[in-house]
Amino acid sequence: MFGRRVEFGKKQETLGGLKDAVRPAPDADGAAPAFHKKQWDDPRIGPMLRDAGFVPDDAGSVVPTADNRLAVFAAANQRLQARTKSFNRDMTARHGHCHALPFLVIDHKIWDGPHGTFLYAQMDLIGYDEWNVIMLAADPQTTETCGLAGHPGFLPAVTQAMTEHVIAWEAQHNALLKTFGITASGGSDISREQYETEKDTLRREIIDKAGWMKLRIIEDLLRKS
Repeated sequence: MFGRRVEFGKKQETLGGLKDAVRPAPDADGAAPAFHKKQWDDPRIGPMLRDAGFVPDDAGSVVPTADNRLAVFAAANQRLQARTKSFNRDMTARHGHCHALPFLVIDHKIWDGPHGTFLYAQMDLIGYDEWNVIMLAADPQTTETCGLAGHPGFLPAVTQAMTEHVIAWEAQHNALLKTFGITASGGSDISREQYETEKDTLRREIIDKAGWMKLRIIEDLLRKS
């Protein structure tokens, strides 16, 4: 409770191993699947992607550089800091004091680990966005005045549980890709539209699970306070 202060901008250069990404970060309109040049040039995979309706000359079909992806995460981090300031300002106006800090349900250890690429590059998710964030009290006075649970700094049990979920989701997506034919030697058992529908369903499952975990985390922290 009221653990180490969460600092932003310290690890964004390593989020998920940006140079190993296989999909772009989402744009405002939602990104189509994107693939590395070596996949377009592969004599087995390239023709299959074109047959599925993907176009290598489209901007959305090209994986962006690591620098571009870093800019996406830096912008998301700045938005989170702005939301935190706004939250503290509004709660202070209401209660007289508020010093809250964000807590990431799927935390930095996961985003910076071997499964981070799956979350942001294939599921179009960014950990600094609201779906993954809880505002928690950074000091006892904030808990007393605002009723917020105390920020624990780090919850190993939550990280372990979410890591297991992410591994299972990634395996599910890999199986979907094989069905679609992206990693197979040729052919596909489902259409591009079916693939996108299945992927969107999986993405929603991840967001919903994070929302469910928020409630459990808050309940547990309040019970221990």
